[in-house]
Amino acid sequence: MKKGKSENAFEGLMSRQDYLVVQANDLAKAFGNLKAFEHKLLDYCFSYVTKESTATDTFTTNAKEVLKHFGLNASGKNYERVARGFKALNENTALYLPIVENGVKGILMTQLFRKIKFLANGEVGFIFSEDAAPYVFALRSQFFSFKLAELAQIKSKYAIILMKLWEANRFKNQRVTTIQGDLDDWQDWFLGEERRMPPAIFARNCLKVGAEELEKKLGVDVYLNVVKNGRKVIGYEMQITDNRQVPTAEIIKQAEERSRQTDIYDFLD
Repeated sequence: MKKGKSENAFEGLMSRQDYLVVQANDLAKAFGNLKAFEHKLLDYCFSYVTKESTATDTFTTNAKEVLKHFGLNASGKNYERVARGFKALNENTALYLPIVENGVKGILMTQLFRKIKFLANGEVGFIFSEDAAPYVFALRSQFFSFKLAELAQIKSKYAIILMKLWEANRFKNQRVTTIQGDLDDWQDWFLGEERRMPPAIFARNCLKVGAEELEKKLGVDVYLNVVKNGRKVIGYEMQITDNRQVPTAEIIKQAEERSRQTDIYDFLD
């Protein structure tokens, strides 16, 4: 049986699972097209979310605080950099959410932010879109446990992406985390959907760069297994071992926080 063009087109899009955000931690690997500074700026925005946040909340900051956080001086050039960073977040954070209406599958094409306001005095206000807010809030409460100080010391875009992949695949505070994916998965996560590199160059310029920075700055061990079909590279399996020592008091605190954490479904009607 042949299928119509519209149905074929829909299935083609649905087959690219990298496009779809189906659970909160998918946000951690949804924006491979962002630059390093933009990733950090996005994480800075996520840090404003609390357990009491709602989908209608407007979060406010100012360029001076952003510059201070990133250790940048308050020059006109750096103010412009912050403004351009928010502009990039507005333009490059499209989301594709799976939906079902009246038993028919579909995709909701939306944005991470409903709006971002940047005033001449440096004041910044941003609101997450109503569709994205549940995923953002659940991501913040359940999965995103890196402190801003840890994120701030990471310089490479690829190390930042690898941190997010690590957190997205980590179960609670397990010491060893395995990240698996085919070649397209990994290149989508690190490069975005439009760019591609030969596997050897990708492993050297992206995976190795990211892994070595995490090993140096976070004290983790990273092991990469190249998955092949004959001589052809078809994917990667990465194992990250967390060697950081967590104090007993912190473990108890984290356990208490997890017992009160919200689930994504608490934000959905």
